[in-house]
Amino acid sequence: MDFYYPSNSIFHFMHGVTKILIFGLLFSFIPLFLETTSLLAFFSICMAMFIYIRPTRKHWMMLVPVGVLAVLMSLTYLLSDMGGKIYFQKDLGYWMFQVSSGNIEFALLFILRMMIWCLLFFLLLFTTSPQDLVFGLKKLGLPEFGTLAISLALRYWSLMIFDIKTVMDAQYCRGVDFRSGGLLSRTKRFSSLLIPVLFVFLKRFRTTSFALSLKGVGRTNKRTYYYQPRLTAIDGWALTVAGILFSGWLVLSWYFKL
Repeated sequence: MDFYYPSNSIFHFMHGVTKILIFGLLFSFIPLFLETTSLLAFFSICMAMFIYIRPTRKHWMMLVPVGVLAVLMSLTYLLSDMGGKIYFQKDLGYWMFQVSSGNIEFALLFILRMMIWCLLFFLLLFTTSPQDLVFGLKKLGLPEFGTLAISLALRYWSLMIFDIKTVMDAQYCRGVDFRSGGLLSRTKRFSSLLIPVLFVFLKRFRTTSFALSLKGVGRTNKRTYYYQPRLTAIDGWALTVAGILFSGWLVLSWYFKL
C-alpha cells in the first residue's frame, strides 16, 4: 500500500518543503514543551487536521499499531518511581511495579506525544507524493545520496508489502492456511514465508543495484530532473501562518508557562 493518495485538501497542494518545515520541524518541536492539558488541545488540533485530509480506512488502520506500541512503551513508566499518590505497588525483585499519579501522568504524556508525532508524520506522508517529498528534502539541502536513499526506501515499502502478499497468495494456493489454527500453529505457518520472501527481496535489490550502476549513480556529475515543482502562494501563506502560530506559542509559553 502506498502512503500517498490524491485528494483535494489544501495540504495536498502545498510544496514538499513547506510540509516538511511545518509538520516535520515546527509542529514536531512543540509537544516537547507542553504539559497534559495543552498537549491534549494540541493533539485535538492534529487529529482535526488528520480528519480533514479524509484518509481511507487502510490509512486509519495504520494508527492502530502506533497506538498499541505507544501504550506498551508507556507501561515502562510503571517500573520507576515518578512520584505522586501511590494507588498500587508490588515488589518484583529488581523492579518495583507501582501505579501512582506521577506514573499515570508521565505515561499519558508519552502516549500523547507519540500519537502527535505519528499524526504529523502521517500528514506529511499521506499528502505528499514520494517525488515531492524527495524534492522537498533536496530543496532543504540534503545531499544527492540522501535523497536517493529516502526515495528508494519509500518506494520499497510498498513493493515489499506487495511481495509479501504475492508470496502469501502463492503459499495459500499450495494449501497453506494462514487463517485457522492456534497462535503457535499460525506462527509456524507464517515463518514459512521468511525464506521465499527473503529471496524475493534479494532478487529485487540485485536488480535495483544493476539498474543504478547502469544509470551511473554515484558519479560526480550533477543530475538533472524533468519534474521540478515550485513554491506557490499557498506555500507562502502556509509558512506565514505556521510561523505566526509558532511564534505566538513561544511568547505564550515564555510569559504564561504553558
